[in-house]
Amino acid sequence: MTKLKIVSWNINGLRTRFKNKQLDPIFNETPDIILFQEIKAKYDQLDSELTRMPDYNFYISPAENSRFGGIATFSKIKPSLVKKFLKNPNSEFKGRILNFDFEDFNLVHIHSPSGSGAKVNLESKLSFYEDLIAYSKEMVKDNVIIAGDFNIAHNEKDVSDPESAVKSPNFLKNERKFLDELEDLGFIDAYRLLNKNTEEYSSWKSVKARKSNHGSRLDYFFVSQSLKNSIIEAKILSLIEGSKHAPIEMIIDI
Repeated sequence: MTKLKIVSWNINGLRTRFKNKQLDPIFNETPDIILFQEIKAKYDQLDSELTRMPDYNFYISPAENSRFGGIATFSKIKPSLVKKFLKNPNSEFKGRILNFDFEDFNLVHIHSPSGSGAKVNLESKLSFYEDLIAYSKEMVKDNVIIAGDFNIAHNEKDVSDPESAVKSPNFLKNERKFLDELEDLGFIDAYRLLNKNTEEYSSWKSVKARKSNHGSRLDYFFVSQSLKNSIIEAKILSLIEGSKHAPIEMIIDI
């Protein structure tokens, strides 16, 4: 068994966070795997010091437009296979998926569409989750970790104002049902497993909202049933700033 520390963070701009040394608290802890969402960059726009970080293999799935989206992964463990999709390539979700096959487990790094704005955006989000659930059904018997910014608060304890939140994307009933389906398949919300009644959030709309802790928990590690008893720690690193999201961390024995 190997003890792995995995960190996930929607950083709202990889180049800016790196330039301002706001990534240092993450890299100084030397996690085994680091997942960044909303990197807002293509590979050739990144500092070589970042893409050639000592001890890490670097993987990127940029969005079509470098002004938004895109995800990147740093891993000390070299995967046997990396895909930028679940089952089949889909340009609609470019920059939202990095799918890794490691020796003892699979890791699906995601950044879900937000679903806000025009109706078509919500439709795209629901389509993204339909694909994720279909893929998860095929992987349910394997050791699987699905992690990243899900852009969904699952239950009332995951939002500071559920009565208001239920009217907007990220807490709509037809979004939340996908996380119900993941759990029905046997996937475990690692944070909630170890923090059953804690009302703590990973995302806030503004600095003011963060200070008053008026937010949502949108960032998750979901692990397959086979890994449930291997979770050692799952927490929100709420003291680390630099984005409207806080990093999340999981330590697991695999």
